[in-house]
Amino acid sequence: MKVLPTKDRFLYTGRIDLTDENEPLFIYAGSMAETIFTGKKISLYLKNEGMGAYYSVGVILDGVQYKYDLPRDNKEICIEVSDCLDETEHTLIVFKRQGAAHYFRFCGIETDEESRITLPKREYALNIEVYGDSVSAGEVCESVYYESCIDPENHNGVYDNSWFSYPMILGRMLNARVYNNSQGGIALMDKTGFFNGPNPEKLIGVETTYNKLSYVGYSHKGFTDWDFSRFTPDIVIMAVGQNDLYPFFEKSENKDFIRKWKDTYKSILYDLREKYGKNVKVLMILTLLMHDSRWDTYLDEIQAEIERETGGKWAKHFTFSRCGKATPGHPRITEQYEMAYELSKEIKSWSD
Repeated sequence: MKVLPTKDRFLYTGRIDLTDENEPLFIYAGSMAETIFTGKKISLYLKNEGMGAYYSVGVILDGVQYKYDLPRDNKEICIEVSDCLDETEHTLIVFKRQGAAHYFRFCGIETDEESRITLPKREYALNIEVYGDSVSAGEVCESVYYESCIDPENHNGVYDNSWFSYPMILGRMLNARVYNNSQGGIALMDKTGFFNGPNPEKLIGVETTYNKLSYVGYSHKGFTDWDFSRFTPDIVIMAVGQNDLYPFFEKSENKDFIRKWKDTYKSILYDLREKYGKNVKVLMILTLLMHDSRWDTYLDEIQAEIERETGGKWAKHFTFSRCGKATPGHPRITEQYEMAYELSKEIKSWSD
């Protein structure tokens, strides 16, 4: 029995394009669909849109995680997850492991004819939204035993896994619904960073993507606008600044560039506060990945400017205990847990 992935049977989390209810389009890393079913077998139907060198889909079946490689083309495929389940209820989560390496359409599941499909009922304590780069998306985090080392050569996304990114771990620690809007290589401003490169004139930053549903200009969808009424966070985590000197290192000494960077950063936060309401709180962070400490200073300055301009303390710069000092490569799973733990303590303290 093929079951279509409609909203009355699947709980969706993340900026997912639900225009076609029978084939929701998964876009951002960490986006997921969850359902409860009975039956002895379970398979998935997907259509992949490959835009990189490697792509896979993540599945959690009764708490056990699986990874399935995907073909590049967009033909519908069937992935058999299990055909030997018992007849009790089972929980299935389908999630996007990677960012702009691909999009995929979730076309449904296959299970027994007499199976029951139930929409999960969840009560979250918090809503959290994250804007970040490859660290926040969980890139290369599965490269275990490479803690404090550079990344393995030619990994091409094989070690990417958003499930073990600090935003998603944080969500599980705090019982929070997390919308993770992160993309590898992205910087704050257009024409900086790595995303949509290598032509510097075509580089895309968070200033362009933060209000987008489909954020990859070279995808079949192109750019589409996000409907902010679909999700209102209690806390926004802004985690950019790692890639922002590229490709012009000399800008680090350019006062006009830094002033523009801080003004752009604030304008995005002010716009989000206008959309979400004045109760939203913002944590500004940089991660354990090695970086120039001047960017941490700029976040301190932004916090002070926001307090002067608005008279409120709703935006805070949080610094990890090993911020910028832990690893020259992407944080691994252990280091992602380290960041999530420290953030959870800060959020609990701030909430109190």
